Amino acid sequence: MWHRTQVSTNIADRPYLGRGQRRILAAAIVVAAVHGEAARHGAVAQADVAAFLAGETKNCPGCSLPGANLKRRDLTGANLAGANLRGASFHRAVLRGANLSGADLTEANLNKTDLIQANLSNAKLAKAMLFEADASRADFSRANLTEALMGSIRLLGGKLEQAILTEVDLEAALLNEASFANATLNGANLHQGRMLRVNLRGAAADSTEFTQANLRDANLSGAVLRESVFYLADLGGADLSGANLSHSVLRSANLGNTNQTGTILTGAMMPDNSIHP
Repeated sequence: MWHRTQVSTNIADRPYLGRGQRRILAAAIVVAAVHGEAARHGAVAQADVAAFLAGETKNCPGCSLPGANLKRRDLTGANLAGANLRGASFHRAVLRGANLSGADLTEANLNKTDLIQANLSNAKLAKAMLFEADASRADFSRANLTEALMGSIRLLGGKLEQAILTEVDLEAALLNEASFANATLNGANLHQGRMLRVNLRGAAADSTEFTQANLRDANLSGAVLRESVFYLADLGGADLSGANLSHSVLRSANLGNTNQTGTILTGAMMPDNSIHP
């Protein structure tokens, strides 16, 4: 009679195997174990995604959710850290206090969302849409916002230190007391931005549009602002110490009570239309 016996994975139980055969068997056992663990994790991840999309949970860190439709969802305090949310739609969703650190939100729709105090540090937001979103006190530090569309966004007290905002659109944005320290803003549009006491210390903002922006009491110390346009901008009381404004346009701008210690203005068009030597 034939009997089914359990196959042992203990190599020591097989003394008849040669050294080479033992190594091959050991490798096979490891590969099988790894594949089994990967399959288990894959099943768990799919279950997490299904539960999240069904609204059974707000948390899905590291989940793959490209193109997900999350319009108007209440995701207050949700944990979506490291998730793949490329092209997802969060239109009018509530993400207040949510953790989206390291998430991929490339080309995502975040128009009119509530992102107050959300964590988007190190997130990928290139070409994302955040029109009229409220991201006050949100953390975008080190995030990539290249070419993001953020017109009329509220970013009061926002943290954007070391963020990449190349060619971002921040037209008419409310940015009072936000910090862009050491951020990259080359080619950005900040036309009519409200930027009272904003921190642009050490920022790289060549060829940036600040026409009619309100920058009263702003900190632009050490910022690189070559060829940027400040036509009709209000820079009253701003700190321009050590800033590079060479070949910038300051026509009709208010520079009253500014700190210009060490400011570079070579070739700049000054408020009276004269060209600085």
